[in-house]
Parts: sequence; structure tokens; C-alpha cells
Amino acid sequence: MAEQLLDQMIEQINSITQSLDGTIAQIQNMGTAINNMSQKFSEETVSLTENIRLIVEVLKQFRVQSSKSLKDLSDELGEKIQELWDKNSIDTILKQEKKAIDAIRQGEKAVSNNLYYAQLLSIIRSIREETNRVLKKT
Repeated sequence: MAEQLLDQMIEQINSITQSLDGTIAQIQNMGTAINNMSQKFSEETVSLTENIRLIVEVLKQFRVQSSKSLKDLSDELGEKIQELWDKNSIDTILKQEKKAIDAIRQGEKAVSNNLYYAQLLSIIRSIREETNRVLKKT
């Protein structure tokens, strides 16, 4: 009986050992899976960090290009405004010259009219003088 009890104890110890071996194998598998997950997480973190760095770099380049584009646009707009200003200044000068030409034309008409009236007066005087002479002779 002691031998039987010893055999049962050895059998139970062997069973417990096998069970513990299975548990140890499962723990090792879990450890391997955790290591793989940790490795994958590290790789993903590095990839994410690199992607963020690239996005930040692209945003910096976009900002630089936008600043250049805005500066170019601003310069172009300034040139156009200057061109329009110059053109409007020329238009203003032309308008002033047109006004001056109109004033000269009006003055010329006035002088012409005055000369015409002076000539008419001169003709009327001549007619009057001739009429007076004719009347005096008779």
C-alpha cells in the first residue's frame, strides 16, 4: 500500500509537472506574442513618428511656398496697381488737356465771333458812311 500510495503520488506529481509544462509553454507562447506585439508597436510608433515628421516637413514647405506665392502675388498686384495708377494718371492728364483744348476752341470761337462782329461793324460803318455821303450829295 505504501508503494501504491507512492505510485499515485508520483503519478499525480507527473501529472502536475505535465500540466505545469503545458502552462509554462503557454506562458512562453504568450511571452513570444507579447514580444511580437511590442516589436510591432515599436515599429508602428517609429513609422508614425516618421510620418508625422514628413507631414510637418511638407507643411513647412507648403508654408514657405505659400509665402513665396503670396509675395509673388502681392508683387504682381502691386505692379498692376502701379500700371493702372500710371494709366489713370495719363488719362487724367489727357482729360486736362482735352479741357484745355476745349477752352482754346471756345476762346477761338469767341475771337472768331468777335472778328466776325468787328468785320460786320466795319461793313455797317462803311455802308453808313457811303449812305451818308450819298445823302449829302443829294
